[in-house]
Amino acid sequence: MGNARSALYRAHAAANTVPEGRLLTDLAPKQLLRATQIALAKSTLSRKRLPVKLDLDEYRSAEFHYDTDSAERWQKLLEDVPLNSDGVRWIHEDDAVLFYGIRHVEMDYDEFVSRVDISRVGDAFRDVLGINTQVLRRDSAGRPTLQVERIAALAQPNYTAFLGKDELDVYKLEHMTYEQDEVRNWMRTVCSPNASTSADDGYLGFRRAAGGGTDIVFVARQAFPRPRIMVALRLDRWVWLRTKLTEAAYMDFWNDTVDNIIARYEGQDIGIGRPNRGKGSAKRVVAAAGLVGAALYAHNRRRAAKRR
Repeated sequence: MGNARSALYRAHAAANTVPEGRLLTDLAPKQLLRATQIALAKSTLSRKRLPVKLDLDEYRSAEFHYDTDSAERWQKLLEDVPLNSDGVRWIHEDDAVLFYGIRHVEMDYDEFVSRVDISRVGDAFRDVLGINTQVLRRDSAGRPTLQVERIAALAQPNYTAFLGKDELDVYKLEHMTYEQDEVRNWMRTVCSPNASTSADDGYLGFRRAAGGGTDIVFVARQAFPRPRIMVALRLDRWVWLRTKLTEAAYMDFWNDTVDNIIARYEGQDIGIGRPNRGKGSAKRVVAAAGLVGAALYAHNRRRAAKRR
């Protein structure tokens, strides 16, 4: 398994690719600096666009058919679970979570789908650093109907960066459907070069609400490796704690994602981090923090001297 993971990473690695971490390096100064930057200075992070190195011939083939059966089956299971007060449903499995979220917005459906491109909805997911998209098929109107995306995103929730959870690096195959009263972006995990994602499948859609406005719907089955330090401390065996933390993380993800979708509708920029920042960005952050600290220290020294 380890050799296969290493081979997958090497095949898809680039200068800005984050490798799978190791318990021995999770507490290294470099990793702790990165985790602190994620927690306290997210705006200083570098955006990235990882290369797409998959062989796409299989998906370009006229014989290829995107299968939505699994996601539809998960949706049926979730629909048997009552919605809670936040408009979400969960099913917790041993190694995965099934999630259903619905949010109603008072925005005209036709205007909403014209402003928010369902094929680009991945950009709105919480803490995405960058997406590289390769469109494979389009419909007669020129809209993407099949595409591969390589997504780079921060670990969720962010504090798990201190616990040995890797930043996300995942390829997804996406199938867009366009109907009069609903559009969907079906998503299926192809692979994760740094083993940060085991499964992240389902769909996000916009549908015309019966009483007017638009419903944003998200159905997913997701499985991510548990943070290495959390596993080493055996905290992952506390099911009640794992469930509580997982549900809190999902609510943060869902709320921020909906906010980003609405921001996209309003024409706002939703990206985190800064574009076109090189490998030395973290060093510049540290240097800037040092200069600020030095300036404050000098200022306080001058004030103290005047009091004397």
